[in-house]
Amino acid sequence: MSEVGTSAVVEGLSDQYPLLGLALKHHKTTRMQPLSFKDKPYLIELYCDAPRIEGFDAMKAVQVGWSELLVQLVLERAGWANRIAAYILPTYQLRDRFVQRRIHPVLQAVPAYKNRLKNGDLGNLRIKNFGGGSLLFLGSNTVNDFIEFSADIIVVDEFDRCVQSNLALARDRLRASEYPQLFRIGNPTLPKTGVAALYSASDGRKWFHTCTHCGEKQNLEWLTNVVDRDASGKWILRDKQNAVGGMIRPVCRRCGKPFERGEKPGEWVAERPYNPRRGYHISRLDVLSQDFRELWNEWLEAQGNSNKLIAFYASVLGKPYEAKGSSVDMEMLARAACAPRMDRAGKQELDYEIVVAGIDVGRELNVDVATVTKPDEKYRRHGIFQGTFRTFDEVYDMLARYRVNVAVIDARPEIRKAQELRDRCQASGICDLWLAQFHPTDRVGRDDYGMRLDHMRRVVTADRTQLLDATMDDIRSDPCRKEFPEDIWEVQGWSDQMTAPKRLLSEKGDRYIWHEGNAEDHYRFADAYQRVALDLYTKGGDYIAG
Repeated sequence: MSEVGTSAVVEGLSDQYPLLGLALKHHKTTRMQPLSFKDKPYLIELYCDAPRIEGFDAMKAVQVGWSELLVQLVLERAGWANRIAAYILPTYQLRDRFVQRRIHPVLQAVPAYKNRLKNGDLGNLRIKNFGGGSLLFLGSNTVNDFIEFSADIIVVDEFDRCVQSNLALARDRLRASEYPQLFRIGNPTLPKTGVAALYSASDGRKWFHTCTHCGEKQNLEWLTNVVDRDASGKWILRDKQNAVGGMIRPVCRRCGKPFERGEKPGEWVAERPYNPRRGYHISRLDVLSQDFRELWNEWLEAQGNSNKLIAFYASVLGKPYEAKGSSVDMEMLARAACAPRMDRAGKQELDYEIVVAGIDVGRELNVDVATVTKPDEKYRRHGIFQGTFRTFDEVYDMLARYRVNVAVIDARPEIRKAQELRDRCQASGICDLWLAQFHPTDRVGRDDYGMRLDHMRRVVTADRTQLLDATMDDIRSDPCRKEFPEDIWEVQGWSDQMTAPKRLLSEKGDRYIWHEGNAEDHYRFADAYQRVALDLYTKGGDYIAG
């Protein structure tokens, strides 16, 4: 469901969606104010859908309305749907404060809640009979709480701070329910850990705003839409008109113009729609009442202070902070997205260009096509197309259409089909296609990633870690040795896949490896294979034969 633009429409929906109706007609916030979606239109879909889905996982910034939503959800599920609803917090001490300061005042102030509280009892902080159901408030650090109850709905708040071993027991409490629901939310702490890992395993929904100038739909990223670096490396605001004074606005990633949030409808867009589990990411940039100048000042104060940067990423951006150099990051991608817009058809002029391509094989075939120049001592790749294809026949047609000179394709998992494509390209002469495989090596080739060739089979072997190191250097170099089209942000899942692999110490702690966790990384490897294609074109005959 997309954003509903007027309060009249929201009111109309309230009769159709019980939780939304409860929120608008009865609920009061902890400040005893009526609930409003004016600055948080992204919540409307959740209020409509939450009672009737299996649950979701939300990686969020602070004060974005999620806890308020889930408090109302457990009240509605217990008091109106006659379910057993459990709300879990990290500790029983925090549970006590939460119930006393957030739950009890609302139960007393809202007649619709007070009438469903059996005997008006507020004394028990752990369990309450409410309507035809029950409310349980638990601390994750008390193991007995997780072996003594059954539930229909479980909400876990501040997921990363909870005792994970006890949360595993909590999930067992849902097994007897006819309609089990599980909701997990929190501020992220570390990459690929806790709520960040849950989000990576979900369908990955982000809130997309609409540019009031060109109509581009985009989720707001701090480094892409709000801040930039000047030639000296100093942080500057992209909204130059209001850099000194005035309301700072996000700048459209497509047309480069500042635009007003909320003037056009927004919508939730799933990056991984094939995943059955819902997941949401929300930041303070999506809260329409948030003053960006306040965030800008926080950002400047955090520079050079890792603790403040960690807090800014978690609390403001709702994502885990990673030290620079551990992965391709959004700042690098924003700088590198400087090539002309994508050529989606393949132009005749490519007959006179050097064209290379990388192809990663997964559920689909992810392709990255670029032209090559050498303006100085270094070769540069200028992206002209990125996208996905369903079949190897479509990839063959693409190679012909873009006049690709050299391409490299992932040899696995479709070994036979990749070999057939290689043989077809070789027979027709449209492209020199090589199959790529990985093997760790201490020997470093002249390209810095240990390339070895089997000319007869057209197979190229490289060290995976060294290759990903080399391609990250291409992206973050100044000037960039790999440029992406300026409209690359329109490619679904691209930025997530480019930033997914992280450079970490191995379990033994004896070497660095690149690890993507559960996240997809197909475009990252398409770029890596394209780099190999470039080196095969420019220096192929000089490498050691395998």
